[in-house]
Amino acid sequence: MSAPRASVAAALFLTATAALAAEPAVEVLATDERRDLLIEGVAHHHGQWFVSAVAARTIFRIEDGRLTPFLQHDPVTGGLFGLAVDARRGVLWAAEAWGDGLPGGSGEKRTGLLEVSLTDGRILARHPAPAPATTFGDVVIDPAGAVYASDSATGAVWVLAPGGAAPRLVGKPEGATSAQGMILCPLDAMIVSDYRTGLHRLDLAAGTSRPVKAGGRIAGLDGLVTLGLRDTLDVVATYNGREPYRLLRLRISADCERLEAVESVLAGEALPDPALAAAAPGGLAVVTRSQWAGWTAEGVRSGSDPGAATVAFVRLAPLNP
Repeated sequence: MSAPRASVAAALFLTATAALAAEPAVEVLATDERRDLLIEGVAHHHGQWFVSAVAARTIFRIEDGRLTPFLQHDPVTGGLFGLAVDARRGVLWAAEAWGDGLPGGSGEKRTGLLEVSLTDGRILARHPAPAPATTFGDVVIDPAGAVYASDSATGAVWVLAPGGAAPRLVGKPEGATSAQGMILCPLDAMIVSDYRTGLHRLDLAAGTSRPVKAGGRIAGLDGLVTLGLRDTLDVVATYNGREPYRLLRLRISADCERLEAVESVLAGEALPDPALAAAAPGGLAVVTRSQWAGWTAEGVRSGSDPGAATVAFVRLAPLNP
């Protein structure tokens, strides 16, 4: 997410029916009583968890149930959103954005990708995106090291080629206005979730797209995480379009053409203000209380108490063992 959900929630709805299964075990990984962090992204690397912060403009590491500083201080750092680990190259990637309307932001809107050392949190490089890129919100990395970013303000998807200096436009799904989570598919394609129009299959070479076939349209999806691929893609999504917020399990055809099943695995009090998620052995970590609830559509504090920033681990067995 790149804007408080209250500004768009009235237009979002969940049309697919999803029965709530037996709830999985949930373990709190970290909480922080500070009310001005606004955490968004989470990533995993060799037992370590990293958490990004939009308003605090930093990246934390989880240690002993607390959020501790990881990103080395840089006064020009913007709001940090989605995270992704490139373990082979020793890099933690973050979506970065500045400007009016972002919590704590001011001035002209701009965005890009931040390249950070996994070893010590040093900023290795910034990769500014050219116009019309506005607010990168989520990131995903392919095996070759290409970094894809979704633009939550325009609906487009961008890519930074391995060794490249600046992202280039891949494409924009028809009708998309707020691109969110992405998962990579076989055959040089991805699924991207648009916050208003649902799931789209995007051809990464041609930049063309089409809606994912489904019995109903799912809007309001934020993060997408792939847990496995065998006969189908096993995908978990965070849904924060309107309450009750949910953690959904999606079964998607291996060619990424069809949404075959939807199951709600967690809802209600366990997910008071969810944002993004990341997979790890045994399940996934979810930002369950992000603090977006404490900010207005204009990016200023609302006066309400957003609660303690919280990250939890949700234990999920694979669909295709």
